[in-house]
Amino acid sequence: MKQISERVQLLNEKSANNDGKYVLYWMQMFKRTTHNHALNFAIEQANERKIPLVVYEGLKFYYPWASDRLHTFILEGVEEKRGEFEKRGIKYVFYLQKDENSPKDTVAKLAKDAALIVTDDFPCFIIPDHNKAIVKKSEIPVYAVDSNGVIPMSRFEKEEYAAYTIRPKVRKMVGDYLKPFAEKEVSVKADKLKIDCPDTDVNEKTIEKLVSECAIDHSVKPSFLYRGGTENGRRRLKKFLKNILEDYDEARNKPEKDGSSRLSAYLHFGFLSSLEVALAVKDSDAKQESKDAYLEEIIVRRELSYNLTRFNPHYDSLKSLPDWVQQTMRKHIDDARAPIYSLEQLEFSKTYDELWNAAQREMVETGEIHNYVRMLWGKNVIGWTKSYEEAFEILVHLNNKYCLDGRNPNSYAGILWCFGKHDRPWMERPVFGTMRYMTSNSTGKKFDSKKYIEWTKTLGQGKLF
Repeated sequence: MKQISERVQLLNEKSANNDGKYVLYWMQMFKRTTHNHALNFAIEQANERKIPLVVYEGLKFYYPWASDRLHTFILEGVEEKRGEFEKRGIKYVFYLQKDENSPKDTVAKLAKDAALIVTDDFPCFIIPDHNKAIVKKSEIPVYAVDSNGVIPMSRFEKEEYAAYTIRPKVRKMVGDYLKPFAEKEVSVKADKLKIDCPDTDVNEKTIEKLVSECAIDHSVKPSFLYRGGTENGRRRLKKFLKNILEDYDEARNKPEKDGSSRLSAYLHFGFLSSLEVALAVKDSDAKQESKDAYLEEIIVRRELSYNLTRFNPHYDSLKSLPDWVQQTMRKHIDDARAPIYSLEQLEFSKTYDELWNAAQREMVETGEIHNYVRMLWGKNVIGWTKSYEEAFEILVHLNNKYCLDGRNPNSYAGILWCFGKHDRPWMERPVFGTMRYMTSNSTGKKFDSKKYIEWTKTLGQGKLF
């Protein structure tokens, strides 16, 4: 693995296929046609060789937590990408692998006629393993390109301890990167290019049937509130800029209001670039306090979570917690916990705590949980389960199963924060030791919790505020 520029890594030492018919961009996480450094790099490579570009996007049935919700959200972005790539002279192939009888190894087969492979450098979940696997199968160069955040992940040399350690570094560098994105165009069109690869016809009318035919979890239904695709993400961004951002510094911690961006799912699946969103916020007419508050979240806090998953191999376990947390957990490992709830009771909001139940309902019904109550949601599970390890496993499972923005660096960092990651020691108490403690009573007094609880009870009717 060799870092050849701030955003580009060469994952192997193979020579390019000079007889290749095209450059292959394997689109995994940056599911967009603009503001995409990986796409730009692939276009550059194709133009240098005077050959077309093929963009391949696949969706398999056996990824962890595969469900109607996740499949539908991803498929809702396919048709618009196909149209945009066709306009730009780029060959786009989308393949839905429905079950174990479907064709396999499509990327490896496409690679046989490619000069080289470009793919996405995403630092967690299944993507790193995907990239390792294609390197083993390929006889051509494989490049992984970072288009995750405003600042390249490579600009940080090690894992940062907390927001206060990464913030000054971000502020020093951000001016070099918070700039308009220069889109590149292919010089050789792929209009007449023929390739041997299954291609799934996806449009608004076929999505429901396609999803029903996949061997996935059909119990997690599509979100009634969020629809996938870049255009839907931009529609929400426009509403946020026009109606919400002005009061974001105060409204963002009011779960009973539509006061936050609600863009995390679009950012996770790469339908929107954090650069595009940050620039739109920076250039808006909203008051500076609100703009600063949002830019802190989408740059400083987001870069911190990606930094965690890039540099800490244990980001998906309690091993990633700092020493002071490890010590306090050892000290309080045998503390009595009451009540203790099962996974089923937690999953279906069957606790004594109505505010916690409301947060869980929001997650199950909409595919998102408001960030302010997400902290309380995680903290309470620590006190309601048999061990810290069980609490962590349940939180990861519920978050990744139901949340459209799950399986993301922000998800893992947020859950770990509940256990003390990126935080400091507080007053000691049972079970939590010196981890920060939160109660539904005190948290619920900081916003109209009764209104929020009642709202979540209407979510099965498809209502939003």
